[in-house]
Amino acid sequence: MPPLYLSSTSRALYRVFIAPYTSTPMQNPHTLPPPSKLLLPHTTIRTKVWKKDTQRHALSDAYILDNAIKSPYVNIVDTQSRFLQNIPINQAMRRFDSSLYHLVQVQPGRVDEFGQPDPNHLPTCKIISKADLRQQHKTKLDIQRKAAKGGVGKGAGIKNLELNWAIDGNDLRHRLEKMKGFLMEGRKVEVLLGPKRKGRQATMEECEKVLQKIREAVAECKGSGESKKPEGRVGGVVTLVFQGKKVEREEADVEG
Repeated sequence: MPPLYLSSTSRALYRVFIAPYTSTPMQNPHTLPPPSKLLLPHTTIRTKVWKKDTQRHALSDAYILDNAIKSPYVNIVDTQSRFLQNIPINQAMRRFDSSLYHLVQVQPGRVDEFGQPDPNHLPTCKIISKADLRQQHKTKLDIQRKAAKGGVGKGAGIKNLELNWAIDGNDLRHRLEKMKGFLMEGRKVEVLLGPKRKGRQATMEECEKVLQKIREAVAECKGSGESKKPEGRVGGVVTLVFQGKKVEREEADVEG
């Protein structure tokens, strides 16, 4: 208790600064932390958590590869750009070194009313080096990341278009309109041209005309063009790659 002769102000100060310490039981010195601990500043340890990159996936998540191709027969484009039709899948897998290449399905096949593969519309597959496929996948992910940040349009992915040299004129116009739509969305389009499996084979003149119409259609898309040198042989299998440019919709001027 504070002495009785203290003034009211002194008593108040006594209660605040002295009394709490005199009323606290004395601690056992053996229970106190060592002096070195008392002198250390209080530090908060923050555990660094790595955010998982949801864009990083295995190639098998993005493509149908090798044993994941379920059709017993496929059409393939080999490393020499030859188009081989109706090949048993096990034979197709033996045509390349699996440590260096993948068999990639680039065009799905069709099935009949019973769910069985249609022999007239088999999946089209391509033998692609693992290095090229990884680079293609990286480019695709880069485009997706830029799209997520608003850098490019949402539709800036790669599209595959398969045509045959003897394609009907109306069908060709329909396919080219679809291609132009992709290009004007800023997409990359890979066109695979090959001979017809059954029926009449196109002449060299007809093949050249098909190529001309494809390039004319691309020229109609402002800013679009071939992004790499064509691969293959006219009349056999040819791969063309075009890069589109997104066309921004401009507001029409209104007079009056």
